[in-house]
Amino acid sequence: MADNPTASKREALLTEAKLQTKAIQRLEVWKRLAYSLLAVGFLLGYWGFENGGPEWWGPAGVALAILSAIASFVLWTGTNNAKKNVKRILAAAGVDLDEKKEDGEGPTERDA
Repeated sequence: MADNPTASKREALLTEAKLQTKAIQRLEVWKRLAYSLLAVGFLLGYWGFENGGPEWWGPAGVALAILSAIASFVLWTGTNNAKKNVKRILAAAGVDLDEKKEDGEGPTERDA
């Protein structure tokens, strides 16, 4: 992409970054849910195998923990890649997230 995109191209890039950021926020909620289910699966497995819970709770807890771990990994990988993508989109639009404004608030815009 060009160093200084046109105004319409820049606006489209900023809109896309905003939409992707909202999608990332929704995925973060699912990721927290998967982490929680991982903990619940571990506790169910422990209770079923070690503390005299119903015998089917042990295998069910292990299965829940395994499925939640897979979901957690997929969501973690997806959100990390999506965040990198948003950062690249903003860089293409001329927004530098690493640079601070003079007043110390938020990102700055290069060449704008």
